[in-house]
Amino acid sequence: MNELGGEPINRLTFPYRVFYADTDAGGVVYYAQYLRMFELARALYIEAFGMSLPQLEREGCLFVCRRAEIDYHSPARLGDSLDIHTWISGSGKTFLTFEYEIVCSSRVDGEGQPLRIVTGLTKMASVGQKDGRLMPSRIPAWLFDRLAQPV
Repeated sequence: MNELGGEPINRLTFPYRVFYADTDAGGVVYYAQYLRMFELARALYIEAFGMSLPQLEREGCLFVCRRAEIDYHSPARLGDSLDIHTWISGSGKTFLTFEYEIVCSSRVDGEGQPLRIVTGLTKMASVGQKDGRLMPSRIPAWLFDRLAQPV
C-alpha cells in the first residue's frame, strides 16, 4: 500500500559541487560519499516542505535508514557541478522510500544529456522510542498530507 498514491511525487533537484574532501587520491568522488549526498538531499527535501529533521524529531517522528541501494554509472570528479534529483517513490504506514538520480550538469553523455553519475534509493523506517528502545512507529497523517502537497 502506498500512502502517498501510486506515482512518484514531488521530484525536486538540489545542486551540489564536488570538493576535494569528496574525492579519493585520484580526484574521483569516493563511492561512499554518494550516501552522504543522498542524506543531504533528503534533509533538503524535507525542508522544502517547511519542516526540518529536528522538528520532526520533536514531533516524535524519527527516521532511520532500513535499506540503501546505489548503482554507479560514471564517476564524478573534483570540481564537477552535480544535480541531485530526489523524490518519494513509495510509502507505507511506517516507511518512506526516497529515490535519487545524480547527474553531472557540467559534463554531457554521448547524446548531449547531463552525464548520469549514480542512481539509488533509501528506504527510511519511522521509529519512536519506547522504554529507551527504538521501535517501528506509524508515520503521522499530517506528514503524509504535507509531503503530498506540490512544492
